[in-house]
Amino acid sequence: MSSTTRLPIRDIFPNPNQPRKDFDPVKLEELSLSIKEYGVRQPILVTPRNGRYMIVAGERRYRASLLAGLAEMPAVIDEMTDALVEELALLENIQREDLNVIEIALAYKSLMDRGWTAQQLARKMGFKQVWRIDEKICLLNLTEEHRRLVIAGTLSNAQAQEMARVSPDKQDIVKRKILSRELSTYNKLRAFVDGLLLLENQESIFVLQSVTEEERQSIDRVKTLLNTIERLVSETSSDVLKKAAYHSSITPERLDLIIGHLMRVRKQLLAGKGIKDAAAA
Repeated sequence: MSSTTRLPIRDIFPNPNQPRKDFDPVKLEELSLSIKEYGVRQPILVTPRNGRYMIVAGERRYRASLLAGLAEMPAVIDEMTDALVEELALLENIQREDLNVIEIALAYKSLMDRGWTAQQLARKMGFKQVWRIDEKICLLNLTEEHRRLVIAGTLSNAQAQEMARVSPDKQDIVKRKILSRELSTYNKLRAFVDGLLLLENQESIFVLQSVTEEERQSIDRVKTLLNTIERLVSETSSDVLKKAAYHSSITPERLDLIIGHLMRVRKQLLAGKGIKDAAAA
């Protein structure tokens, strides 16, 4: 049975296993000024521990109240087990977006270690796709150094997720390529990481490196085609292109089909370039 009361701040203490480690000092100061003016509008949630009260939810309000110099604050008291306290603390921080992406990953992992499935967690977070959970947890494959870069915003979430796909000894290679802007698009980054992973399979590399005479001829035709398209676009005026549609059977629909084929060609060329760059890294 829970109850609401006012507790002396000296009798309240933070949860030592609180998943949130960083509290923005500027935002805390802003909240403390608001509390001085209007008081604590929403009680914190606490549970009895050894004659005092441990915070389950609301540590930011507690810290701001300390800054504001309050002697007491409103609190909801509820008897809880340590397991329930940890789960509620994790869920509150995640849902309030109070954690950085690495802390979120650690929180997800902690809940799953306690028996939650990825499906249950995704449902609790309101995600329709279970992979939203997996993509966060994969960040824990990063080294501590690279985790710090993610927290600082030096690496984006997408970059971090790709880096996390490779072993720690190869993560530095990916980081250097990202920071030097050699992998300026996600597709280039993905292809490079795929290349690093493929290099671990020597049989696949051998198949890629070996070229038959028939394959060589196909490669030459692809090169000729791309050269022709490049020359056509650079040398043909917009008026001529309009007349091409007017005086021939060329239609935008057919061009869309060709563009689709070229996009598939691009995807494979990008994959090959990624493997080549990975081998040279």
